[in-house]
Parts: sequence; structure tokens; C-alpha cells
Amino acid sequence: LYPIQVPKNKRLSVFDYLRDQKIGVNVHYIPIYLQPFYINLGFQEGYCPNAEAYYHSAISLPMFPGLDDIQIEYVVSQVKAALLA
Repeated sequence: LYPIQVPKNKRLSVFDYLRDQKIGVNVHYIPIYLQPFYINLGFQEGYCPNAEAYYHSAISLPMFPGLDDIQIEYVVSQVKAALLA
């Protein structure tokens, strides 16, 4: 994984833009206590505000051995475009 942080209010638009450009971004690192099992134990939002802040601004870019320089440059250029949109 190659996680990056984007402004919280832009995460969804950046995510959608990159997906539209055929870039396989994803969302990871949801705080564990926000999973259903832990919510059923009584955990709730606000338990770890820093973890939640990170989660709400992070997306993971694709990273794998076969990614070549041209593909990397494309991903970087599209991330920049998404942030400026």
C-alpha cells in the first residue's frame, strides 16, 4: 500500500476522480473500534479522534512491482489534477 493524505473534504472527490481515471485507489485503515464487532461492544466515534482524522483523509494508491515509471508519472499527475479540481 502507498497511503497518502488529502484534505478531508476532498477525499471522496479525489477517490472518485482517480477511479474514473482507471487508477485503483482504495480506502484502508478504518479504526478497528469502528468495525461492527467493536461497535456492538460499545465503542463509538470519538474514541480516538486522531485515528479517525487520519482515516477520513487517507487513500491508498496502487503500488506493485510491475508498476513502471510511466504509470507512476500518470498516477502522480492525476493525483495533482484531482487535488486542483
